[in-house]
Amino acid sequence: MLTIWGHQGSPNVRKVIWACEELGVPYVRKDIGGPFGGTDTPDYLARNPNGRVPTIEDDGLALWESHAILRYLAARNPGDKRLTSADVRVRATIDQWMDWQCAHLAPAIRALVVLVIKPRSTVPSAEEIEAARSEIIPLLRLMDRELGRRDYIAGETFTIADIPVAISYNIWKIMEPACADFPALEAWYLRINQRAAFSPMSGQRRV
Repeated sequence: MLTIWGHQGSPNVRKVIWACEELGVPYVRKDIGGPFGGTDTPDYLARNPNGRVPTIEDDGLALWESHAILRYLAARNPGDKRLTSADVRVRATIDQWMDWQCAHLAPAIRALVVLVIKPRSTVPSAEEIEAARSEIIPLLRLMDRELGRRDYIAGETFTIADIPVAISYNIWKIMEPACADFPALEAWYLRINQRAAFSPMSGQRRV
């Protein structure tokens, strides 16, 4: 059985949980990282020399980096294309948006999280918070424009591209419940909320 190493409070771990739930892949999860520690032990570093979460183990394969894991899970059963596509161009679009989330949206969201959620020795100024917000808004506008043209991030069907973007947007909505109006983005997020697999992914951080 597939093993997921990582705690559910981690957005990157929740990506992997969500994909497993979507695909019906049986798994066990072992709490490690964050409040649980353990990522610096020789045992864990033998699986993941980067010392972060998540890591999966599947029939002798140890794999880390959440987006690599998502791609692996989507391709794990060659006959099951529910979260990917047989079309190389669609797969390239999926990869494009996953890389965009990793390179642009996730760091911008994380910068605001550090200011308003993570404990700090000093209270952030309004200027610091607004500067962090100003990095996120154009990215959300971009997504809103794109989702005005299609139902999901990479096309007309739900794929692994939607998973990381939805997790980032979920965190944004926790921090900004009265956020600016993005009608197409909100319509997409409503569709995401209707997916049964979204609930165990999000835990108490779901909005």
